[in-house]
Amino acid sequence: MTRARTTPRRRASGLGLARAAAAATVVALTLLAPAAPASADDVTWSLAPGDGGLGAGRANFVYAVEPGQVVDDVLVVTNPTASPLDLAVYATDALTTPEGHLDLLPAAQAPTDLGAWIETSASAVHVEAGARVEVPFTLRVPADAAPGDHAAGIVTSLAATSGDGALTVDRRLALRVHARVAGDLTPALTVTGVDVVAHGTPRPLGAVAATVTYTLTNTGNTRLVPTESVTVRGPGGSGARSVSGDLDEVLPGSSVRRTVEVTGVRPLGRATAAVRVDGVAVGGAGATTAAGSATTWAVPWATVTLVVLVIVAAASAPGLLARLRRRGRVTPDGRVEPGAAHR
Repeated sequence: MTRARTTPRRRASGLGLARAAAAATVVALTLLAPAAPASADDVTWSLAPGDGGLGAGRANFVYAVEPGQVVDDVLVVTNPTASPLDLAVYATDALTTPEGHLDLLPAAQAPTDLGAWIETSASAVHVEAGARVEVPFTLRVPADAAPGDHAAGIVTSLAATSGDGALTVDRRLALRVHARVAGDLTPALTVTGVDVVAHGTPRPLGAVAATVTYTLTNTGNTRLVPTESVTVRGPGGSGARSVSGDLDEVLPGSSVRRTVEVTGVRPLGRATAAVRVDGVAVGGAGATTAAGSATTWAVPWATVTLVVLVIVAAASAPGLLARLRRRGRVTPDGRVEPGAAHR
């Protein structure tokens, strides 16, 4: 069972969505696995798309539409508990947060994209204990809708007030809505603000860790599932170390700030970080690539310190031996005679 987020607040707040899978099909929110209940304290309910002409057993709502098209669909709300529920129902826009998670606009912020195109048949729904209620809604695509992917969520919300009435708690559950408007699809990414910091080590000749940060922005009009590769290398490409992995889906117009730790870097004076991100559009709508780089000093201070100490010791040794000889503590063959100066 997937638990709903309980958010204490004085005003309405945003709703977290799940990380999206790297697949052509849409996945459900963190707050709602398909047809699974979400609970907060002793309150539980679940959401699912209604079965009908648009499909059966859907995880959430996915549409391929034309500008000006109208789509009618149904949200099913199920209350498996022994108490009735009164829920608010509304639609709002989705986005990718700077941390890379899918989320919805705060409840107090009006939607301007897909969330504004969706009208539910009611703004509130009463669900008796053990019952289910269908909530029809209509998606009206504007005639001038931009081609590409648009994302939203249909939210159900249960508001409760604390004992003194000063604190409101929202318990929310939502299903994602994706609409791809017909037209030219242009996957695009940018990598900007690349920075690299090489950390020190107390071990002479030891490797260090480097922290690479950058901003990834989906500048195209398709949902993208990125794969990143971050490499840190020394002068001439020496001692290259790489980290790679898949990232969560990034919605069009959203930016994600990435921080990547690369270990095993050899501090050879200068270090260059190279970032490459390959993005695959959801639904097989093409792919794109973006790259960026930055350079920093990576001085092996522990090794430098050790070398300096050795040089100082080597430079000081002849003078030290000469002073010891003058004091009679060193024989001509280099042996030290304890107490020789006091004979």
